[in-house]
Amino acid sequence: MRLVILLFLFGFVLKLEGQHQKSIGFHLGIPFAHEKLKEGRAYKPYQLLFYYNFKNLLKGRKNDLFIYLEPQLAWVHFSPKTKKEVEFGANLGLEYRLNITGQTAFTAAIGSGPHYISVETKQQAKGFIFSDNFTAGLRQKLGNSGFDLDLKCRFRHISNANLMKPNKGIDSWFVIVGATKRLKD
Repeated sequence: MRLVILLFLFGFVLKLEGQHQKSIGFHLGIPFAHEKLKEGRAYKPYQLLFYYNFKNLLKGRKNDLFIYLEPQLAWVHFSPKTKKEVEFGANLGLEYRLNITGQTAFTAAIGSGPHYISVETKQQAKGFIFSDNFTAGLRQKLGNSGFDLDLKCRFRHISNANLMKPNKGIDSWFVIVGATKRLKD
């Protein structure tokens, strides 16, 4: 069902016309609270996040509502140490920006998308999963440079929608830091 909703949203976005306020960026996701797996290990995914927003649904209004795409690559560290594992995929979502001043905005976002994990645990089968993200933070413009700095907190749940067993899911909390560049239309 999640995939159907994402595909519908993506198709709707491609048909939208008008001016875009696009931006592209790079963020790091650093886990600060990790789920302890039944095997007794802590699941710690360190994320590289590439960010692209391609449509402001509230263009011309005081606040903004962006549709964004976020390809992700993660290196999973276990404590205690075992072999290295990876995750990769992409999320599509909505990001609301409450513009506090002309330079500062509070952000809240929700996104979901298909991913792959290489780890097999007693809680989650390896392979195809969905990544669901809930994010809140601050965005600070750097004057008229076209660059913005981001500081966010994210809750993420990964599971495979009962396509395989086990499917208990894995939850993580992240601090997200990074920068974006506003693109000219």
